[in-house]
Amino acid sequence: GVGGGGGGGGRSLRLEMLGGVLSGEVPLIVTCNRAQDIDSVIRIAEEFKIRVFLSSASESFLLTDRIKAAGDRVAGVFCHPLMQRAVGETENQSFETPARLQQAGIPFAIQSGYEGYVPKVRVVLFEAAIAAANGLTFDQALAAITISPARLLGIGDRVGSLEVGKDGDVAMYGGDPFEYTTRCTGVVIDGKIVSDEKR
Repeated sequence: GVGGGGGGGGRSLRLEMLGGVLSGEVPLIVTCNRAQDIDSVIRIAEEFKIRVFLSSASESFLLTDRIKAAGDRVAGVFCHPLMQRAVGETENQSFETPARLQQAGIPFAIQSGYEGYVPKVRVVLFEAAIAAANGLTFDQALAAITISPARLLGIGDRVGSLEVGKDGDVAMYGGDPFEYTTRCTGVVIDGKIVSDEKR
C-alpha cells in the first residue's frame, strides 16, 4: 500500500497524518533556514490552507513581517539553537532571532540540537541564556524554553509553568539557571521530590 500501510486494506499512518495536515487539524513541521525557503513554505501553507511550524528558521528574523502577515498559517517558530555553528544554510543565523520574533509578536520557542562534528548536544538552558544576552529579558528567555513550547505544542494547559492543576515536574537550581556554573539542586516529578542531590 501507499505510504507504508501494507496491502489488504490495512491502515496507513502516513496517509492518516497527511490527511490531518491537509484538513488543518495537524500542523506540519518544516525545517528550513534560508529566507527564500521560509517564504516558499509560507506560500505553500497559504495555497493549500495548512498550518505549519517553522523549525530552525535561521533567517526568520529577516521575514518577521511576512511571518506575521501569514497569521495562523504559521503556528509558530521553533528557533534554531543559537550557539550552533553558522555554516551552510545557517550561515546567516543571529543571536538576536528570538528577540526579533518576540518584538514582532510571533509565537516561538528556542530549541536544542545536536552537532555531530563535535559531537555535542546543545543545552537548551545555555541557548536561552544567549537569547537573554541578546535582546530577550530573563523572563522571556525562560518562557521560550518552558511555557512557550508547551503552548505551541498544545499542552500548555498541562505543563510549562507552575500552576495549580498542572503536572508538578520541576527542576530546581541553586542560582540563576542560565549561569554556566549553577547546578541543579533538586528534581520534583508529579509533585514529589525525587532527587535533592546537587548535580
